[in-house]
Amino acid sequence: MNRKQVARCAFGEALCALLMLVGCRRGGDIPQPPEPTVQTSVSPSPSPSPDREVEPVSLDDFLSEVNQRRQAATEGEPLDLSAYMTDHPEQAQTYTDEELALLTTNRGKGEELTKEQLLADVDSCLTLLQTTYGAYDYFGGDEVFMPLMAGVKEELEALEAPTAADLENALADSLAQVVRDGHFQVGSHALRDSFSQEMYYVPGLYFDDLAGRTMDYVKPTIGPDGRICYWYAALSHDGSDLPGELDGETLSWTRAGTIRSDGTVFRTLEQSGVPVLVSRAMWAGMTSSKEKQLERLAACGGDYADAPLLVFDVMGNGGGDDGYILDWFEGWTGQYDPRRIVFARRLSQLARYVMPSYADYGAPGCWASGAETGSWTGREGVTFVLTDKGVASSGESAVELFRTVENTLFIGGPTTGCALVPNNLAFYLPNSGLGLYFGTGLSAAEDVENRDGVGYLPDLWVEPLDARKAVFQLMEHYEMVG
Repeated sequence: MNRKQVARCAFGEALCALLMLVGCRRGGDIPQPPEPTVQTSVSPSPSPSPDREVEPVSLDDFLSEVNQRRQAATEGEPLDLSAYMTDHPEQAQTYTDEELALLTTNRGKGEELTKEQLLADVDSCLTLLQTTYGAYDYFGGDEVFMPLMAGVKEELEALEAPTAADLENALADSLAQVVRDGHFQVGSHALRDSFSQEMYYVPGLYFDDLAGRTMDYVKPTIGPDGRICYWYAALSHDGSDLPGELDGETLSWTRAGTIRSDGTVFRTLEQSGVPVLVSRAMWAGMTSSKEKQLERLAACGGDYADAPLLVFDVMGNGGGDDGYILDWFEGWTGQYDPRRIVFARRLSQLARYVMPSYADYGAPGCWASGAETGSWTGREGVTFVLTDKGVASSGESAVELFRTVENTLFIGGPTTGCALVPNNLAFYLPNSGLGLYFGTGLSAAEDVENRDGVGYLPDLWVEPLDARKAVFQLMEHYEMVG
């Protein structure tokens, strides 16, 4: 599979297409996906006995254990998502040409709609998901989605005069119960808002001794002097489930910040003799200056192939086109895409209509997929990748690539978790004009765990707004820079 042709649309990216559907059902036994799991960091040094002096964390030992874990995840058997990819060639003629043309136009929201029109849109939504959504079977298929849509109709029928806003709210609330997809949006509702896990931490409370600590809430971090130590940090949806007291400490939790882009998509700078690359987005829209910056990103990887130290700041990068970072990575390492990954395209009638290149991959109504076993890239130098909750889609592709490289440490906060369903498009229901934004593909890297809403966790949990400063303090503490 040539992944230079693969683009994951970012949250802020202009909508690529507008579509809609009417009727076809799936039956049979639908395999259930694994429950979303919240990852936990593995502290790289054992809990010391309280009766002995605590040794400081060795950077070399920390790197060694990170390398071992990550190499094991990178190399392995091909990943398999085939249980969630059922061909339906009978869906190839679901829509007429007139319907396809109509559904690719944003007509705005319908006004003065009847209850019957809104109920018909619920049926259209179900058919749209059945025939086009890449994770339809992954999240349970007809067995799950048909009762959900029936519940939406019951909710609307109970209202005397339902509106398009009622339809939007009911669909968003119902789908959020089962769809753990970081890209999926219903109108103005991003489903991830209902399940996203944010980073919380207790500022100022650093420690080296792990004895007597509740390890579920302990994470490695960078102390004020640059040393690797520990503090309390955790994932939570809104912080309400975090303990106010623990291990004899009173904990005041703070939600981690997120970097906001200043409009620059890529730039390079140097600090203390160390190159720092800043990548805030991987799509340019209609802006030629941003396109030139992205072309520079794609072309400059080789400039840093021999850099003994490198900081790559991908914070706030909501994604765009994987091709830029893939080209950079090939220049940097000589490997184009070493990820252990599976990537599938659902060749639905609507996807083929919007993306004619899909016709090259197979018959309408079927799936096309490919899997790579993955490979580990050895590297002498140390690379620091800065991440936060703003990293998503193609931004997370960058994270996946860096996770295949030896001596790479991730500093900051978890990423968004927005990678399960790629190739996202906009669809519009026929009567209300309500927009649905979701993907027509299915993908996984390293394993088949759904990380959407959780993201990739850092190796060193640091307030993202302070991450760059902390990295250089670490380099100074461990005498990596003069």
